[in-house]
Amino acid sequence: MIKMYFLTAFRSLIRNKSYSILNIAGLALGITCSILLFLVVKYELSYDTFHTKADRIYRVTTQYSHAEGVNKHMGTRFPMAKLIRSNSNLGMENLTQIYGEETAQINIVGDNGNTSKRFLEESPIAFVEPEFFDIFDFETGAIDPRPGLAEPNTVVLTQSTAEKYFPEGNAVGKVIKFNNILTLKVISVIPDQPSNSDFPFSILISYPSFKNYSAFDTESFDVLSSNHQLYVLLPENVSPEAKAEELIAFMDRNRAKDRRGVEKYELQQLSDIHFNPELGNYGQRTISREIIWSMALVGIFLVLVACINFVNLATAQAVKRAKEVGVRKVLGSSKSQLVLQFIGETFLITLLATLCSIVLAELALPYLNELLELEITFNILQDPVLLMFLIAQVLLVTLFAGLYPAMILSHFQPITALKSKLNTQQVGGLPIRQGLVVLQFTICQILIICTILVNEQMDFFRSKSLGYNKDAVVTVLLPNQAGQKIIPLRDVMLSNPAIRNVSFAGSPPSSNITWGSNFSFNNSSEDVPFEANIKYADENYLDLFDIKLAAGRAYNNSDSATVLINETMRRKLGIESAADAVGKKLALGRRDVNSTIIGVVEDFHQNSLERPIDPSIMVTNPQNYLFLNAKIDMNNKQEALNHLEKVWNMAYPDDVFSYEFLDETIANFYRDEARQNKLFKVFSFIAIFIGCLGLYGLVAFMAAQRTKEVGIRKVMGASIFNIAVLFSKEFIKLVLIAFILATPVAYYIISKWLEDYTYRISISYWPFVMAGIATLVIALLTMSTKAVQAALTNPVVSLKSE
Repeated sequence: MIKMYFLTAFRSLIRNKSYSILNIAGLALGITCSILLFLVVKYELSYDTFHTKADRIYRVTTQYSHAEGVNKHMGTRFPMAKLIRSNSNLGMENLTQIYGEETAQINIVGDNGNTSKRFLEESPIAFVEPEFFDIFDFETGAIDPRPGLAEPNTVVLTQSTAEKYFPEGNAVGKVIKFNNILTLKVISVIPDQPSNSDFPFSILISYPSFKNYSAFDTESFDVLSSNHQLYVLLPENVSPEAKAEELIAFMDRNRAKDRRGVEKYELQQLSDIHFNPELGNYGQRTISREIIWSMALVGIFLVLVACINFVNLATAQAVKRAKEVGVRKVLGSSKSQLVLQFIGETFLITLLATLCSIVLAELALPYLNELLELEITFNILQDPVLLMFLIAQVLLVTLFAGLYPAMILSHFQPITALKSKLNTQQVGGLPIRQGLVVLQFTICQILIICTILVNEQMDFFRSKSLGYNKDAVVTVLLPNQAGQKIIPLRDVMLSNPAIRNVSFAGSPPSSNITWGSNFSFNNSSEDVPFEANIKYADENYLDLFDIKLAAGRAYNNSDSATVLINETMRRKLGIESAADAVGKKLALGRRDVNSTIIGVVEDFHQNSLERPIDPSIMVTNPQNYLFLNAKIDMNNKQEALNHLEKVWNMAYPDDVFSYEFLDETIANFYRDEARQNKLFKVFSFIAIFIGCLGLYGLVAFMAAQRTKEVGIRKVMGASIFNIAVLFSKEFIKLVLIAFILATPVAYYIISKWLEDYTYRISISYWPFVMAGIATLVIALLTMSTKAVQAALTNPVVSLKSE
């Protein structure tokens, strides 16, 4: 019986080729998108879930409160781990501290003690303790690295890194130099870290080496660095909230009186780290759960659009199969047998579409990985979750898309069906089919409107004035603890006309690198109730970036104990005008130096436009200069870069020269948004295309049913335009209704998305109108193609049709 169902279904598909192709194509596109989005969602949700103790691993985060609120920080003070270990009453099962850096200069030391090769390592590097491998389930390789990591001047390399540095063979026992400061012996080579981890370290240096590397005083509570993080393993069935309260009380008993009660701690579960943009992680990549669920929702929408196509086409096609149903009923077929027959046909179509989708998904996945910079793999046989998703999707799509048309077909009355007195408006109910078309185009228009507005926000990011000139500026990260070597060579750099200006600073105006500090104002004994963003910059900084002064003057080489503040700082201090701020006193940190405000600069953005402008203090301090900033002549770009590299090699012969244009740095602030925007553009186009396939099919069946009517109208003098309007007016009305429904939904979605940005576009009416017009035009073009074809048919042939 089942074999006969499928054989009949297969014959029906062959007999109705155009119907089958439209349905398979629409479903295949929808299912392909759902597979790709499922793979992305599954990959994002898998971050660090492979650790067997993941539910008990927590990151200690720091909060410090002030009169205006609470600042959250992913780092901890350096002495904290040692203090916790000294007190067993806190009940931590285990803990480990990590100090991570984004890039490093790696020199390979040959047998003669000289540098044989140089590498600029761009993968994250970390100083770790042996407990790192006890808490996290990263593979240790053939040689257990834990004993060696307890000793200073040792290093562990991942497999790919070891092969890159030592292609000739075994790396164990070899020597590398880290940032030209530490000489390290390779003690182990471990497998590469999984790509779905927020600890993507390529080099692991023993934590005892950090003392000889860093300029920080690791015994002092003065420094709070986001690079230094503390992870704890809690015993089973222990409340993280209660343990955090114990930790706060313990630290208050062991730190300076002036900081007690000010600084608090939270325990952030490992599973939250990847999804918390506010705090971040070592992988420098987060994604909000809202974005993940929106991707899942888009995948569901696309399959739903494809299923609506199927239902509409199947109910329209039902008229052509009325006699078949009538004959089957006369011969004794029951309603349940007919339902199973048509469900079987739907299953076959869905299965064929899914098989096509598997091929399409495999072909598209490399492009998706490149777009999102992910490492997603696609292997159905080795991924039971994906296999179950595909099976579940085939069954659900079969039921959703096939059950209603099957019920409609099975309820035909034999006499009516055999007399061919059915039409497309009677079959399936015109209101239901119209409702499905409206739902389909509502989804399409929501996607289009959101895509246009997200694109508008991205254009706003690119075009908004940042308060300084970022054009033609090259930034070069200086070697760690060696920044001052190149400062005396500024005049050598400027000797080439292709170099317009040079400045040294702690960071460019907009940067992910920030220093925060407490400070006092006007000789007060109390700190101001908010922190300042400290911008270390030399006397050429304002000129190079064209940062304007609102009052006063810039500092110069002869100045001492002088600072500049920005307008936001001036307003927060309650100073009425910029001129009134000049001459006031402020003291940073421990108030060792009482500095004079000699100028106020106009506000400029120090971070991405998600965040407000911070109150800032600009101060000179060559020891904290981490960047060389050069304004170059873009007409002689290569000459300028070659000259910079030449001067660089004079100061740092053992370091690789690497640069980045500032506008590229700023673009990276919105890298994730740009990727998501491209992704939603593609899927919006696919949603429209699927909708147009269904619309084309519906108009085709309508034309087939109204062949004689078209012939009569042409004989009576109707033009091609009249015939096209006849077919189009019903669907134009449906698209307009879809637009009315889509507008408030899209407005709500985009409003919620924009809430995350301090600086954002105002939502105007034109993107909604543009989306409505675009959808209407696309729908009209789709319908007109078939309508014109029907109108061009010879009236004699039309009138002879059955």
